[in-house]
Amino acid sequence: MSLLKSLARRPRKTGTALTRLRNKLNFKINGVKCGKKCCLEGRIWLSVEDGAKVSVGNGCHITGGRFVNRIGRNLASSLSAAKGATLTIGDGCGISSTCIWARKSIVIGNNVNIGADCLIMDHDAHSLDPQKRHVFADDFAGTAAAPICIADDVLIGAKVIVLKGVAIGARSIVGAGSVVTCDIPADEIWAGNPAKFIRKI
Repeated sequence: MSLLKSLARRPRKTGTALTRLRNKLNFKINGVKCGKKCCLEGRIWLSVEDGAKVSVGNGCHITGGRFVNRIGRNLASSLSAAKGATLTIGDGCGISSTCIWARKSIVIGNNVNIGADCLIMDHDAHSLDPQKRHVFADDFAGTAAAPICIADDVLIGAKVIVLKGVAIGARSIVGAGSVVTCDIPADEIWAGNPAKFIRKI
């Protein structure tokens, strides 16, 4: 029985190892600065436009797809930096099947854990002006953007949405399914839509 289990696990291990190599090569080709001992497993979609700067710190673990995370199901992780944007991920972060899309600046501190199926974006994606939405270039150019900063040791639960202009203080926790629309101070638990203060840690 143990032999059968071992054989059943082998395709998963092989697939994961191959995606690690592919992802590291893709990050290097796109000019992403990757620290030491980074683990990039499964399906990770990467987009780095002209003039954008993307960096991933030491010991980060970014996963996506069916090989690596049960709660993420078969969702890819997505890291995207628009023209001239900055996306910085600190040391020791864990990111699962998450979309991070920077148009201006997203800075994630050290040892931040981000649960599956989260969305972190520093802009609105579409203009609020209906006429501008008729033309793709005008639509995206007309969107409001404001930096996001997530401090060290933050825990973000699954399916959380973090909107533009938000700062999350060190060691704070955001409950699963929350929509973060305003700053969260350090050492607090917030949850809900929109996210509200629950209690101090």
